[in-house]
Amino acid sequence: MKSIIAIALVTVVFVSGCSKDYFADGGVLDPDETATLGMSTMDYLKSRPDVFDTLTALITLTGLEGAVNADGSTFLAPKNYSIHNYFNLVFPDPEKRPKTFGDFTDEEMEAIAEILKNYIIPGKEVVRSGLGTAYSYDTTYGGVKARFNIVQSDYLGNVNMGARNIVFSLNKGMPGTFEIYLSVPVETADLRSTNGIVHVLAADSHIFGFN
Repeated sequence: MKSIIAIALVTVVFVSGCSKDYFADGGVLDPDETATLGMSTMDYLKSRPDVFDTLTALITLTGLEGAVNADGSTFLAPKNYSIHNYFNLVFPDPEKRPKTFGDFTDEEMEAIAEILKNYIIPGKEVVRSGLGTAYSYDTTYGGVKARFNIVQSDYLGNVNMGARNIVFSLNKGMPGTFEIYLSVPVETADLRSTNGIVHVLAADSHIFGFN
């Protein structure tokens, strides 16, 4: 029964994906929005299919719903557009691109699962008020070092003026070598779900997996 549901979900997601604007952002969330969501992290993501339906399908198919919904966790949510750009990067030839998630190999789905794990900070609620301009570090569910800091600037680029934005960075250096951090700004911060914190990542400067 579970496999039938999964196949149905895959079909719906990729049929919808045929629309030329399926991966559009669906509107920008208010960057100053702070909200108590009154629902779990997964339920919030599912409530915004225009922004997150590809993400929620992948979380479900990789069996990571429990980790995303774990108490006291932080989830940094990449948008559909970021994931779309990842697929374009991994499958540059549209003719060879899988038509549904069901066409992905086990290895490809495992790679997606490992990527998703690095958007989860288990056992810690990372919030803007607890961060500063100096770096702070945590470890992702995938065991990779993550870095957070606050960047403040206005639209003219003046530092220490304007909005205070969270920057999320992931170490992409090979184990045992120099740390190399790739970064993405948080577009909407401090959304409090019933199990933890959700931050929405900017899509225009981020490809899923920090590729």
